[in-house]
Amino acid sequence: MFHLFRNYIPMKKIYMILVSCFMLSGCNESWLTPDPLSFYSPGNTLIDKEGMLSALTSCDRLLREEFIGQHCPLLTAMIFSELCVLGTTDISGPAQNMNEKILPNSNNNWDQTNRVFWYWEYDMLGIRYANTVITRIDHARFDSEEEKNNILGMALWHRAFRYYRLCLSFNDIPAVFTEVYSPVTNLYSVERDVILKRLKSDMELAAGYVSEQNYRGQISKGACYHLLAKICLALGNFDDAIKAAEAVINSGQYALMTSRFGVDANDETKNVLWDIHRPLNKNHPDNKEVLLATIDRYEYQIAKPSSLSLFMRNFVPFWANTTNRIQTPDGQPGMSDKRLTPPELDYNGIYGRGIGRCRLTWYTSNEVWDDPNDLRHAPGNWMRMEDLLYNNPDLKGSPYYHQPVRLWGDNHQLLCIDTLRNWGEWGHYKVYMEDPDNVTATQYNGGQADMYIMRLAETYLLRAEAYLWKDDPAAAAKDINAVRMRAGAAPLASAEVNMETLLDERTRELLYEENRKVELTRIALIYAKTGKPDYRGRTYLTETISKENYFYNRIMERGNFYNKGVKALNGAEFKISPYHIWWPIPQNDIDGNSSGRINQNEGYTGFELNIKPLSEIPASGISTKD
Repeated sequence: MFHLFRNYIPMKKIYMILVSCFMLSGCNESWLTPDPLSFYSPGNTLIDKEGMLSALTSCDRLLREEFIGQHCPLLTAMIFSELCVLGTTDISGPAQNMNEKILPNSNNNWDQTNRVFWYWEYDMLGIRYANTVITRIDHARFDSEEEKNNILGMALWHRAFRYYRLCLSFNDIPAVFTEVYSPVTNLYSVERDVILKRLKSDMELAAGYVSEQNYRGQISKGACYHLLAKICLALGNFDDAIKAAEAVINSGQYALMTSRFGVDANDETKNVLWDIHRPLNKNHPDNKEVLLATIDRYEYQIAKPSSLSLFMRNFVPFWANTTNRIQTPDGQPGMSDKRLTPPELDYNGIYGRGIGRCRLTWYTSNEVWDDPNDLRHAPGNWMRMEDLLYNNPDLKGSPYYHQPVRLWGDNHQLLCIDTLRNWGEWGHYKVYMEDPDNVTATQYNGGQADMYIMRLAETYLLRAEAYLWKDDPAAAAKDINAVRMRAGAAPLASAEVNMETLLDERTRELLYEENRKVELTRIALIYAKTGKPDYRGRTYLTETISKENYFYNRIMERGNFYNKGVKALNGAEFKISPYHIWWPIPQNDIDGNSSGRINQNEGYTGFELNIKPLSEIPASGISTKD
């Protein structure tokens, strides 16, 4: 179907760029260690448009990594919020007791624990690639100044996107805004807002440079303004955030999708929300809502099995019958994860063979849904365990065969061994990812799939947030309602709109898409910067934000796991602390920076050694004192 998408790069060109990208990349290398010189070194490849696009495609490729594999990094970002907790209960390593597991010297980039340090390593790697392009842009050949500026603008976006996430995950960090030619061991941390101000300036430049005609999968002008709006919000520049969001909303290039389109458009059992989230529709030429999405297709044959989306494996409950987890009221194994054929119910193929890594909170699965007509929570899109039927073929002849699954028996006995991992709800319309190569596989987990990075629905919600900070709930309500009404939910009155309802709408619209930890931290920072009271009248200070913050309070008030005495079957108690508003800086990088000082965040060992961070980025572009 690739050739039908008129806005895509031609297949031959994509193939050449991807080959170059894989040769350029090396995700296990230190972000400050230069590659050995070779035929594919920057000096030999970054000499013209094609070479520059190869490096940028390496940046593009890194975007998809957040969504793929066992315990994809996105899940780690989600568990540091009110949305969910980590449901793995058969090992002792997962990030459930954050006080014990999230440490500067822990194994924080492993699918059996968490992916906190993935964000540090991969975002730094993306910055490294982008810096190489930006530094060498004036030495390459281009057909026009517009062509050169377009590539520069895309590189600026990639750098800014990653620094934005790093600043809102790790606080004050070292800054490198130029290509590095040899190892650097004398870095110093820079004040977070100093970096964000630099990003704002860069993105204002990029928004003017990036072309409206870029191919799908490349950085768009809309993505530039969207990121600029987020950066402006983080800095407290609310008027500028509104202007940036309006540049997207009023551009005429984008629109919320309200009509059926793409694959499954003729399937009357589906709806437009299903269409929006079909992997093949995310970059479909009829999709006017996408600002930026990754391109990762089965027909490219570039992904290994370990780099598939595995969304169904990660986000669907472990409903399978491997150890008689879900029983019938008379004590028989109720579920089968075998690949069954009609009239049996092949839930493995229909919904995926989940292992319950993600356990949604009561807030996410029930409390936040305020309108029964909301298509995002409609039957078929949203799944409850009670929607399943006992499908074990061995039950034939039993009165429970093909009857709805139950949590409680007739005598009030619990019919599920592990209600954390084996019982829950999930957004089927978002996590179902077809896998053509493994359609008959023993475990149907989710294949290669395009993924949204930015789309217009969030732009509306960013502008609504800016209006709320400016005490204009009426304007905020219009933007929130644009998103709600598209989903079939009733509009909210302006008197009902506040930061809580805004975050609720983000939950409904952006679940499994957004890096919730980053956005919740950003809002907590704004509360501290502005001194505005939250919905309970509490105010916060930037000086004490690691001890008291809105990030932690919202998790406590909306979540039903952390610090409530809840324990998993592996014995871990779900705990989190206010200082987890920041993740720890990896101790290895602090120790390896022997001639400088990368500060540690409060709450973690090493914080007592901190010194005052730099208040400006040196003219060299590297945060050293030399």
